[in-house]
Amino acid sequence: MKLSHDYYSYYNIILWKKGGIIRHYAMYFLSFEFLDEDFDYVMFLKFDFPHAFDHLNIKELIASMEAIYNNTPRAFVMITHRKELPLYMESPDEFIYSFSSDFYIFRKLIGSYGRSEFLNKYLLFELLDQIFKGASGFDKILVRQIPMQPVQIPALKMADVIIPHRGDNDYLDHLLFFLHQLTGIHSYIGVDQEVSDDLLSFTEHYTKASFYSFHPHPAGPYVIRNRLIEESKGSLLFFQDADDIPCADRFERIADYMDKNECQLCGSHEIKLDYFDKTVRAIRYPKNVMAALEKGAGQSILHPSSAITRAAFYLSGRLSEERIFGNDTKFLLHSYFLLNNIQNIDEFLYIRRVHPGSLTTSPATKISSPLRYNLLYQWATDFELVKSGLLKLENSSLNYEPSKLDVEIKKIEGL
Repeated sequence: MKLSHDYYSYYNIILWKKGGIIRHYAMYFLSFEFLDEDFDYVMFLKFDFPHAFDHLNIKELIASMEAIYNNTPRAFVMITHRKELPLYMESPDEFIYSFSSDFYIFRKLIGSYGRSEFLNKYLLFELLDQIFKGASGFDKILVRQIPMQPVQIPALKMADVIIPHRGDNDYLDHLLFFLHQLTGIHSYIGVDQEVSDDLLSFTEHYTKASFYSFHPHPAGPYVIRNRLIEESKGSLLFFQDADDIPCADRFERIADYMDKNECQLCGSHEIKLDYFDKTVRAIRYPKNVMAALEKGAGQSILHPSSAITRAAFYLSGRLSEERIFGNDTKFLLHSYFLLNNIQNIDEFLYIRRVHPGSLTTSPATKISSPLRYNLLYQWATDFELVKSGLLKLENSSLNYEPSKLDVEIKKIEGL
């Protein structure tokens, strides 16, 4: 099968029956003329870099997809290529267009919203936006890199997922839908706003989670994470933002990687779903975070994508609580001096939604704001001074600071 190499323009669409017929469409202008056909699976391949189709074996790719669907038949799988990892800080890399799924679920989703809704837009972005709402027929999301590597991961025994929530309850609902499909985890939700009726209904529907209210609010995400960790029991703690989505294999793969590599704090690459540009992009991180931080205080791990052992969390002094943004960076820089193994797994296991109204996009607290810049400059300066021996860690700006609020936490029992 010869695929089109006009990687800027063409979708190569592969349809196939399990273990049987394969059909290929090369489309300069995307259409869904094939939707009335009878196939088991569909795969859209489009890449924005010229070597993407070199040595691409479609039969091997199909076999890898079928192996996934044998275990997770309703999975939606994004596809990109493995690349050399950055050494020192995050690397915004390729935009992603490629995916594979069950053909009938895909056809039903396209039909539910009208074909024209998807044809003139960034197809993968629009699909993910609908899938996140939980009524698409897909119940798990995965990301695979070419060449695909077979993995055998032991089942996760138990881990705790720590989730502060403030803002649109629909985001939390989307997250809890996907968490509810998974085993081996228990989620702890900290509600940093008034508890509405729809939040109360979540406590009845999502039985693998415990919900807590915080007063006064906003208490801030770091106060909430610290207090939820005190409420939790597991030896392995996963951070998670309420407006993001984990890949279905995130928890077991990171847990297995940490165990095999004696890793105390571990993150992953992210898929950035940008609601401003309506794009889907791969963001990679350095594998060896300790080595990256040795070179400087760059963004070498995405905090909500990470997991930490309970022992390492308390050894690192907990998350500082004096403000509602930025302290995850402060925590990482402080942890550098107290932990000995911080890494990122070379997999995409976390989907971050960049949308209006979040702390990282609001004018006063966004990544490029003067307030954040001044904080990062102070922390980076002290980080280098501590490394050079000119400043003691306990006298630096990297130390834990408690909240000035007298925060009350109460478990939400439901309707």
